[in-house]
Amino acid sequence: MDSPDQDVRGMVQELKEVGYVPQLKRNLISVGALKSLGLEVSIKDGVLKMTKGLIVVLKGVHWNNLYT
Repeated sequence: MDSPDQDVRGMVQELKEVGYVPQLKRNLISVGALKSLGLEVSIKDGVLKMTKGLIVVLKGVHWNNLYT
């Protein structure tokens, strides 16, 4: 199943070959799967950032044991 998602610049990115669980209220993204696409992951002061080169493509804050 394909799923579009907005990056921090407001650009829409398409995630391919993702799992879908209808019972979940939020989507889950595998950090390992995104790392395998060449993204770098950093976590500092409760903020998760995924970058490709100098561009931040995903950013989340730590809340309730998850990054949202």
